[in-house]
Amino acid sequence: MACPITQRVILISPFPRDVHELVRDLSEECFDVLVFHHWEQGLRNSLHADLLIFDVTSCREGEEIETLASLTEQETGGIPSLLLVHEKMLSSLGQGLTNQELLVWPARPKEAVYHVQRIIRAHGTLPRPVASQLLPGTSPAIFKDLWVDRKKMSVYRSGARIELTKTEYELLVKLLEQEGAVLTREELLAEVWGTSFLGGSNVVDVHIKSLRKKLGDNAARPMYITTVRGVGYRLAD
Repeated sequence: MACPITQRVILISPFPRDVHELVRDLSEECFDVLVFHHWEQGLRNSLHADLLIFDVTSCREGEEIETLASLTEQETGGIPSLLLVHEKMLSSLGQGLTNQELLVWPARPKEAVYHVQRIIRAHGTLPRPVASQLLPGTSPAIFKDLWVDRKKMSVYRSGARIELTKTEYELLVKLLEQEGAVLTREELLAEVWGTSFLGGSNVVDVHIKSLRKKLGDNAARPMYITTVRGVGYRLAD
């Protein structure tokens, strides 16, 4: 069932695999989660975000204070932030950093969700209507609760990996790149199969059906892929 409202969280982690549980839990609670490997990339895309989460658990002992300090000094446009830290780091934090919002990671189940909701509520950010969220050309990319790691050609739904064939993966990526625009069957044949077939081909329909099944999508009430009758396919609203 689609979320009636969403809020956007940007999660910046050098090792996204270590925070899959957090991505899953937030997605289940109707948050749109954008994941970036690098601080600068995440901050450049922070416009309209409701919260920034910085994963600094991988900082080496001699670098942790300097890294945390630099993060809190970044220009974030007044967006609230949450720092994920290791418990052993707490004793070495300066007074300025202990006044920041911190969460020891790994945390108890759903504890991070509680803190995210509390921080956003305290900051007074209003939820926005649900919408397709995709930053073209980034890796990983996000659409609703799908997480697409283009470098590894992997797709995750709510943190769980979905096993797709190469063709299914390429179909999904082509649809994501169009950001809701319609792709005809002929265009998909040319883009994915590198061939043309006037009048379309049911080979596209067969693979879309398989892709939908693996995504848990319903053609009658689509969450991810909508059929444009007599034309082709596009991302669902």
